[in-house]
This record gives sequence, structure tokens and C-alpha cells, in this order.
Amino acid sequence: MRKSGKTIRLNPVDDDHQVHDHPARAGLEAIMDQKLFAQRIKSERASAYWFAASLWGVTGLVLGGILGAYMMFVAMDSSLPLASEAVSRGMAVEQARQRVDEREPALRDPAEQQP
Repeated sequence: MRKSGKTIRLNPVDDDHQVHDHPARAGLEAIMDQKLFAQRIKSERASAYWFAASLWGVTGLVLGGILGAYMMFVAMDSSLPLASEAVSRGMAVEQARQRVDEREPALRDPAEQQP
């Protein structure tokens, strides 16, 4: 929809007017390209460092977990006979104590019979 009464006139651009590049533009573009390239290399290098650090960190974490689990298994396996022997000794001592306590008074020591 056009507003009535207002006409916009556009003048054509003169063909004689040409834009000329600065003589040092190629050198400036080369410097900018070098700066962008150096920045890209630094970014890639930083990414590689982060990747390597995270890879080593995760690898160390996994190996540490595996080694810790193995060491716990070895410690448990080596202490299991000692623990079972201690439990069986304790049970034997308790059974002997109960047998002594359950004896008839005639079989007990005469020194214990005096009230």
C-alpha cells in the first residue's frame, strides 16, 4: 500500500566512481590471515592439551579403581583365614566354658562346693 502524495526518487549511482583498493591491503590481509592462523593453532593446541589431560585423568582414575579393588581383594583373601581361625577359637573357648559351667556339682572342685 502506497501513501499518496509522497514519491521517492532514487538517483542512479554514477558508473564513473570506482573503488580502489589500498596498495597495502594485500599485506594487511596476509597479516590478519597469519594472526587468525596463529590463533587457530593455539586453540587447537589447547584442545589437544585438554584432551590429553582428560584422557590421562580418566585412565588414571580407572586404573586406580582397578588396582584398589584388586588390593582390597588380596587383603581380604589373606585376612580371611586369620579371621575364621579367630572366630573358631572364640567358639571353642565359649563351648568349653559352657561345658564347665554345666557340670554336675559332684564333678566340680571341692573348693567351689563350699557355700
